[in-house]
Amino acid sequence: MKTPLLPRQRQAGSVLLICLLTAAILGVTLASYLTLTQTQHVSVMRSQTWNASLTLTEAGVEDALAMINLNNGDFETLPLWTNSVTQNNWTDLGGGAYYVRRYMDSSAWGTNYYDVYITNKATGPTIYSSGTVQWNYSYVPAPQACFATIDGSDVATAPSSASRRLGVQTKVEPLFAVAMAAIFQINFNGNGVSTDSFDSADPNYSDNGLYPRNHPSRQKDAGDVVTDYTILNALDAGNANIKGQVKTGPGGTIAIGPNGKVGDKAWVENPNTTGIQPGHSANDMNVQFPNVTLPSASWLPATPGNYLINGKSYGYAVHTSGDYSMTFTGNANDNVYIGTNVTARLKFVGDVKLTGSEEIRLASGAQVRVYMTGHEFSIAGNGIVNETGNAANFYYFGLPANTIVSFNGNASFTGAIYAPQADFSLGGGGNDTYDFVGASITRSVKMNGKFNFHYDENLRRIGLGRGYIPTNWAEN
Repeated sequence: MKTPLLPRQRQAGSVLLICLLTAAILGVTLASYLTLTQTQHVSVMRSQTWNASLTLTEAGVEDALAMINLNNGDFETLPLWTNSVTQNNWTDLGGGAYYVRRYMDSSAWGTNYYDVYITNKATGPTIYSSGTVQWNYSYVPAPQACFATIDGSDVATAPSSASRRLGVQTKVEPLFAVAMAAIFQINFNGNGVSTDSFDSADPNYSDNGLYPRNHPSRQKDAGDVVTDYTILNALDAGNANIKGQVKTGPGGTIAIGPNGKVGDKAWVENPNTTGIQPGHSANDMNVQFPNVTLPSASWLPATPGNYLINGKSYGYAVHTSGDYSMTFTGNANDNVYIGTNVTARLKFVGDVKLTGSEEIRLASGAQVRVYMTGHEFSIAGNGIVNETGNAANFYYFGLPANTIVSFNGNASFTGAIYAPQADFSLGGGGNDTYDFVGASITRSVKMNGKFNFHYDENLRRIGLGRGYIPTNWAEN
């Protein structure tokens, strides 16, 4: 029996149908793939535009931070950055507001820019920055929920640009934020070294603004000692009693003697404790200390002589507020007297070495800022006599040439020292507990013998600032 064959036409039709179906499936698949690829490309382009706008926004914030920190290193003029806005192409909008727009041209993205506003407030400048990047991709797919909006529009409306905005609040970072700071090693060799703190602005923690030497209950424990150094024994506390915290740079270590103590007031005053109290040491110190710059001023040469004041002879005497230049030659009459309620800036030229009865004396109400241009500043004997008793009334600034600062014998000091290129040595110490009241920042520190270091916490509030730093950073 023979099986009948299908007609040749029916076989050809079946093959054609299968080919058409296969082609249709391949076509749909290819079209879907192309659509997916195109959509993905748009998404990538959109993401790059969105991210690029934030980059520009952050660039605007950096521009504003550079503007408000224009006088960083000249601590007296830090708040006077507003005097230079025009020459830096910023626009004064009035009412303490300033504005700038800067363009960033790129062949890849077109013309992009950022707008920055600075509002100068009493608590610190506030920065508002908005970066704008052009949206130049022509293909616009249907809206998809997974895409974020740009300029308040969805993807299908083809927005012309992407913008993101940041608000940044700033504050002045205090220059003297700790009792003692150094860039390199701190070494306490003496057996009578101690640090603590008080607050000259708080009657509960001072004696009418003075260190409460006779009232231990008013003494505090913010006598922090810190260094940026990152080596073994970057901070050698020896047998010191440090009421506060100790810190080194990353990788640095802290050495402490068998009788040394570091911690809060209760820990240090407890006769049964030794060593470092848990939580009172760290190795995360990382602070930059800019060099001092000499203020632009018309320095009036002070006339040396033999000025008899209250039975004592002085080589220089200042009774009128102003800016004065004093040249020191190493004579026995190189001491200085600053009169009552006088506000003065003093530029010291040459090495200053005070011995015996020589002194720098601030009468009641005097406010002095010394700029040391010479190599060495050393005091012994009476040292610096600050009759005001307030550390904020005497600031010592060592310019880069100043590489030695030393206190010896019974030299006492009430004030604040900033000399980032100077090695600071303290030897001997006085016969009471007053020795050093204020704060210091130097290249290194070495203590020998007995010395008591008392940090005035009020320097954080009324003292000078190293610059403006962000305190709050938020997209809005």
